[in-house]
Amino acid sequence: MLLKAFLGGRPTAGTHHRLMAARLFVLALLVHANGIAISAETANEAPLIIGHRTIHVFRSTLGAFTPAERADGARHRIAIAFETSGDGWTSVKSTTDGVLVELDGQPMFTVTAGDARKLAGESPEALANNASRTLQKAWSEARESRDPRATTTAALRVVVAAFALAAALLMLLKFSQVLRQGVTTRLTERLNTLSATGLGSKVAALLLGITSRSCVLLAWILSLFVVFVFLTFSLEQFVHTRAIGEGLAQSLGSLLTQKLIAAAGAIPGIFISITIFLAAWIATQLSTEFFSHIDSGQLKLGMLDTHTAPATRRITNAALWLFALAMAYPYLPGAQTEAFKGLSVILGLMVSIGASGLVGQAASGMILVYTRALLLGEYVRIQDCEGTVTELGLFVTRLRTGHGEEVSLPNALVLANVTRNYSRVTKGNGFVLDTSVTIGYDTPWRQVHAILLEAAAAIPEIAHEPAPYVVQTALSDFYVAYKLVVYVSAARPATRARITSDLHAAIQDVFNKYNVQIMSPHYEQDPEEPKTVPVSGWHAPPAAAPPQ
Repeated sequence: MLLKAFLGGRPTAGTHHRLMAARLFVLALLVHANGIAISAETANEAPLIIGHRTIHVFRSTLGAFTPAERADGARHRIAIAFETSGDGWTSVKSTTDGVLVELDGQPMFTVTAGDARKLAGESPEALANNASRTLQKAWSEARESRDPRATTTAALRVVVAAFALAAALLMLLKFSQVLRQGVTTRLTERLNTLSATGLGSKVAALLLGITSRSCVLLAWILSLFVVFVFLTFSLEQFVHTRAIGEGLAQSLGSLLTQKLIAAAGAIPGIFISITIFLAAWIATQLSTEFFSHIDSGQLKLGMLDTHTAPATRRITNAALWLFALAMAYPYLPGAQTEAFKGLSVILGLMVSIGASGLVGQAASGMILVYTRALLLGEYVRIQDCEGTVTELGLFVTRLRTGHGEEVSLPNALVLANVTRNYSRVTKGNGFVLDTSVTIGYDTPWRQVHAILLEAAAAIPEIAHEPAPYVVQTALSDFYVAYKLVVYVSAARPATRARITSDLHAAIQDVFNKYNVQIMSPHYEQDPEEPKTVPVSGWHAPPAAAPPQ
């Protein structure tokens, strides 16, 4: 029943699990057998190496001989042929078993159809011809290795090449110095002609540095190429290292060929990437011009106005460039390589981990802008920082105080704390200003109100509309707390600091004028005389009285 179900019959409920287990077991056997077959195919390869050169690789049996036995037999016959006198002529001949490779008319080995890898496009005839040419090189090198004069001649060639290398390096050094001096001199002369426009002074040092270092880099590349040529030439002079020298030359040639082919193949992708980036640049230019019209007040679309236009422009342009980068990424040279993918993953992790705080600051900045919690030019107080808003950036908010300071606050801090805005009472560039005094209970509160309003009227910058007013904020143990609230028509932070100082001075003068004592800080008992300054003492030395 199990066999019938395995062969395609309908399994019963009792044999279902046994059927699945049998199928998995057969699948595992097939996979294991396939792996064993691949390993056996690789293990059966027997290379024929003569004098550091691989003549042929045997992969199949011929009659009763395994690939290893075929390689040993060919090696033995070639060694005997190298010891005998001959011209070293090689030839190939087709037989019923394959293609026979001969040396001076003597058979050395046979290349069979099983030795050729069909998936790699190999054929027995091509393998035999290649083996014949390599065998002839090995015969020549075997003769050369037994000739002492050949080694001496090769050493002399290497010595001459070493002197030529030293001379070439000195010439390259002199050439690089002359080229560097000549190019930088010509470039300096050209930049001096542009100094009148200001362009030469800005880019002169940068361009000179790039040009100078480019000449040094060119000299290093040429020097390394000359050293590589000398090394390859020296290795090829000796029999035992000739194969290594030829391999170096072939490796460099194949590498350059691959790079040229890769560069040629990358041209369409580069063209598409440049087209995408140009389209993104044009889109950002149009976006900048559109939001500039909104920022200047020429256009208004719903929530887009002079306040939200700068932040929206930055977000839109960043989104356009990110979209362009995502579209152009598959067409960039090397984008499909594992190294490029791994680097992209590493950079993505670095950005995601390191920029988590920046993303929070940017999100807070967008919330501040679009909720209109702050506007440029408004006078605000955030924690202990007070000043005029000069910048609503993507990451920080900048306040300028009236004391020569500029305070930078992270947007997350601004969003998480209470913001006191003193510029939302009326339209315009003005702001609200308040100050507090504490006066004893023995002074009529109406008199205090009148004194504070008189002090406010003495300051020219304090507006009459909205009119100043006084509120009593606390009834303490020894005094009453009064707060004077005024509106100042000024936009500069320094003006606010000066007006605040002038208002405090005016309050002191008016209270002294009416012989009313300010009770700050509080006291424990009344003094014998009120703590006031008479008018005659307002300009005590070194203060100078104003002109009448």
